[in-house]
Amino acid sequence: MLYGPNVLFAFIGATGVLVLVLSIMAIPHHQIAKDVEDQSFLGRLQRKLDQAGLDITATEFLKTSMFLGVVLGVVAFVLTNALAAALLGALLGFFGYWTYLEDRREKSRRAYQEALLDVINILQEGLASQHTLPIALNLAATHAPEIVRADFVEIATQMTLHEDLEAALMQVAARRRDLIFDRLVEALIANQRTGGQQLGPVLAALRESVQALASGRRRVATAQERIRWEARIVCLAPFTFIVILRQTAPDLQGPFYASLFGQIAIIAVGIMSALAYYIMNRIGSRAVQPLESAGVSA
Repeated sequence: MLYGPNVLFAFIGATGVLVLVLSIMAIPHHQIAKDVEDQSFLGRLQRKLDQAGLDITATEFLKTSMFLGVVLGVVAFVLTNALAAALLGALLGFFGYWTYLEDRREKSRRAYQEALLDVINILQEGLASQHTLPIALNLAATHAPEIVRADFVEIATQMTLHEDLEAALMQVAARRRDLIFDRLVEALIANQRTGGQQLGPVLAALRESVQALASGRRRVATAQERIRWEARIVCLAPFTFIVILRQTAPDLQGPFYASLFGQIAIIAVGIMSALAYYIMNRIGSRAVQPLESAGVSA
């Protein structure tokens, strides 16, 4: 009777050590600024959904999370015949969707910053052809990558309607809250205030910074991909082991996991695995996570 629990807890210990090593291997990243805004929970959630490019409301997102939790909880109970597994499955389904949101949001923000490189190239080419800044911005609104095009269409439209480039830039920057976009806005505003002087060298320096940032992120993401998959496999292994035991050795699995100690063991394994993966994932993502906007220095 004690053979199963001993093997399981030994496996859990080895899993914890491996996940700890994987977490230490991740490259840390320090945030130089963090935006703090007094918003409601639904307001903050809606902002994240917009940044992730998910065309749903915060209320719809919460309903979907609860539905996934119920479905995964039922599936876990069918596979293991354990109430504790059903509870963990429900929690995993609910919070797993949140993890998906965070991952998609960070990928979208990284793609946005890399797309700004094309925008800078368009602005440089437009200004080099002796066009004015408004004309260069109109070119960006027409030819920029899709992920950033809407913002520059808005800037060009507002500039046409109100003839106030600074207000249009600040409005988009306040909504987007992207560090690279903020630096571009500062350069354009400074150019506007000084009568169109010295924008070319500033754009060239910003272009080099964005290129270096994008290149570094791609290298780190590639190096972390194998580690992330190994961590996923390791964290899911205990539950796979329980399902296999139920199919191959029900007399061994059934009595133990039906007992109070077995239920506690499932909960402990689930919490340890989920927490270890979450910590590893968050530490690893810091190396490629876009910095929070420090705001535009007007």
